[in-house]
Amino acid sequence: MQEIKITQNQAGQRLDKFVARHLNKPPASFIHKALRKRNITLNGKRVEGGAMLVEGDVVRLYLKDDKSFKATPKAYPKGELDVIFEDEGMVVVNKPANLLTQPDAPNADSVTGRLYNIYGEAGGFAPVAVNRLDKNTTGIVLCAKNLPTAQALSRWIRDGQVSKLYLGVAHGYVPQEIKLGGAIVKDEETNISRILMEGGDEGKVVSTTITPIKYDKDKGITLLQIQLHTGRSHQIRAHLQSIGHPLVGDVKYGGQRLYGTKRQLLHAWQIHLPDGRSFTAPAQPAIPRSMWGLLPIP
Repeated sequence: MQEIKITQNQAGQRLDKFVARHLNKPPASFIHKALRKRNITLNGKRVEGGAMLVEGDVVRLYLKDDKSFKATPKAYPKGELDVIFEDEGMVVVNKPANLLTQPDAPNADSVTGRLYNIYGEAGGFAPVAVNRLDKNTTGIVLCAKNLPTAQALSRWIRDGQVSKLYLGVAHGYVPQEIKLGGAIVKDEETNISRILMEGGDEGKVVSTTITPIKYDKDKGITLLQIQLHTGRSHQIRAHLQSIGHPLVGDVKYGGQRLYGTKRQLLHAWQIHLPDGRSFTAPAQPAIPRSMWGLLPIP
């Protein structure tokens, strides 16, 4: 039997979510079965997984290794991170290309895995990313070091109070600012999203504003500032494809690989929080050297 007394840093979250993180994310069915059989209790009682934890609660785990799930140790690959800002509750990282935001397989290399190697589970809470970037998209990732910060950042993002600006290099000439709308639908088998400009009952509503910064006529590419008003998976990539201006290097969404580009040229450039704090991730390192002379990269 393992007994865990809930600290202030652990309070305010669901019991099932807390146990899942503690056990390194076993199947949800395992946790539900353990709760039902009283192999997981809260203050000595059988409760539902949605019970909210408060400071001083006692969680007991009666899990036998030979019959139940055995937690696997967290052993993420080590690596450096470009930290833009850090305080007691938050770490702001400039994510490089070819790095996951969070693991997609046990112990895979990721931003949160590298942070875990630094901070561990201080106060029973492992660092989490509150916004996600595709593996080959570079730029700002907001990471929380404790639960109150994670909840506050997540709430701001959910309520649309966080302003996110990206830079992208797109094919073709974009003459003026365009606000893109419609709805987005994702094909789970291909992991490709498409925009339905009419919206309707299908898909999730999306909104993106693109503003041209510089057009290179000889190369046929435009540097864009892109503002997200909603935050759906592959939203920018699908929106640009839908208007015939896919990102350079984004072959998945109709782009071509130019000047040695091996990935989509998309960079999470700036984030502005409602408390007045703003963060900027330098963009030039994210753009291939062969393109530095083509466009004025901020």
